[in-house]
Amino acid sequence: MRTKDLVVLLAVAIFILLLTLPYLLQPFEVPLNTFFKVSSTDYAKGNYTCIVFVSWYGCPYGAADSWVLYAFLSHYGKVSFNVSYSDPYDAYPNTPAVIFLNFTPNSSVHFRFLYLYNRYLNATANGTVVSNFVSYGLEAIKAEFPQFYPYVKEYITQKWASGSFFQPAAYMGSPPHIPSFIIISGEKGTYMLIGSVVSPSYFSGYNATYLLKNYSNLSFIQDGVDVLEEYVG
Repeated sequence: MRTKDLVVLLAVAIFILLLTLPYLLQPFEVPLNTFFKVSSTDYAKGNYTCIVFVSWYGCPYGAADSWVLYAFLSHYGKVSFNVSYSDPYDAYPNTPAVIFLNFTPNSSVHFRFLYLYNRYLNATANGTVVSNFVSYGLEAIKAEFPQFYPYVKEYITQKWASGSFFQPAAYMGSPPHIPSFIIISGEKGTYMLIGSVVSPSYFSGYNATYLLKNYSNLSFIQDGVDVLEEYVG
């Protein structure tokens, strides 16, 4: 074989190695926009299911999740809320959103929530300017949900996210931040979803007033509710 051919083969081999080496070192990529199991532990520790929703006021994915959660939770208790819209300068601008204020359960489903950042992702939810949104978000989650903090740290800030080109979900956005996620824990174990149950694109053309009156008749919202039902109980 000629020297030129050997050089070409060697270059191809090195190229393939560079492409595959990251997957050999860390073969698991965290899936986005779908639930995956993080533990067999039931953190609710009772005859009920706990749902945790963490987002920020301007997140379009959290906005999409909020309607699915609102439709779902309406069957399990009283929801107090305001309405708003996602960041007008982000992807899926001005997606209508339910901003949760309180949930009073009348069943076996308990719900807790936390908003980390403001609508424009340039300060915390209460308007405080911070230098590192990822660190701030982790500390806030650790204080509010210490039992789930290890999973957030691992799957959102350490492990690569699917389709992210070798980076965790927290570093896919600009600026880096904790993205919206849902955790469900109960008798079936503990599951996590990073992103949204249904795409924010489905909400294009709808306003909050229309959605409040018609959410139960919109198939894409009910499809999301069916997904949540799979992990409850």
